[in-house]
Amino acid sequence: MRAIWQYIRKILGNTLALAILTLLVFAVWSADVKPTENGLFVHFLSVGQGDAELIQTPSHQNVLIDGGPDDSVLVELDKFIPFYSRRIDAIVLTHPHADHVAGLVSVLKKYQVKTAYISGVTYSTDEYLEFLSLLKSKNVSTKAVKAGDKLDLGAGVGISFLFPLSEVSGTSMDNINNSSVVTKLSYGGESALFMGDLEAEAQGQLLASGQEIRSSLYKVPHHGSKDSVSVDFLKAVNSKFAVIEVGKDNKFGHPTTKALAALSGIQVFRTDQEGTVSFEIGQNEVKKVK
Repeated sequence: MRAIWQYIRKILGNTLALAILTLLVFAVWSADVKPTENGLFVHFLSVGQGDAELIQTPSHQNVLIDGGPDDSVLVELDKFIPFYSRRIDAIVLTHPHADHVAGLVSVLKKYQVKTAYISGVTYSTDEYLEFLSLLKSKNVSTKAVKAGDKLDLGAGVGISFLFPLSEVSGTSMDNINNSSVVTKLSYGGESALFMGDLEAEAQGQLLASGQEIRSSLYKVPHHGSKDSVSVDFLKAVNSKFAVIEVGKDNKFGHPTTKALAALSGIQVFRTDQEGTVSFEIGQNEVKKVK
């Protein structure tokens, strides 16, 4: 191989040879990375015991919900966002527990992020404080959201914020899970519901609010913990697919038998078993693509 390279350099010269090599590397990379053209894709990223979901829209916007527990999210993002594009249009932090926010710290250091959506709840961990500091130092537009807020992603794609029911920015909570930002992604008559770690008690509040939560695709909250399921809530969502983002052989025993039993009758996919799980949302259709 070395002899061949030396021969090519002799014939073509260093500059042209390097240019050709660069094009070849790019071609191989492009063949491996499949860009999401003209469709709406949701990737539940394999980041271990934590949550991270990448939404890629027909208008080529990238939205990242949570970032997982460490910088492993960067490896997953590299599979879907080309190396020459270091742009994320929006990030949503559901709540400031480390298994959701720590990876976003790494994301903010590597990517240009346009807007961040958070609950704004008070929480004083190193990861969360660094996240907030980076938002400020990098001049990322930041909005504390509540039910009724919306995000227009163009091409008929929209995100509705369903929870918290009222603004919690600047307040403290005993159970941070129940401050989770819940979002509903809608397109072409189909939708996906992202629950953060919202537990059964707060799910009852969301259900009682009367907001439309029916969705074909459902991100199971809190990695399938015993407090993550409400049978009444699941009936109202009436999903066809559910995804549990969970670490392999995790010390918490997630997902629990209680959660799995409640999800019976729904096609369930798990990142600890399959790695990253991807879906395409189209006109009146949701299909698994990976």
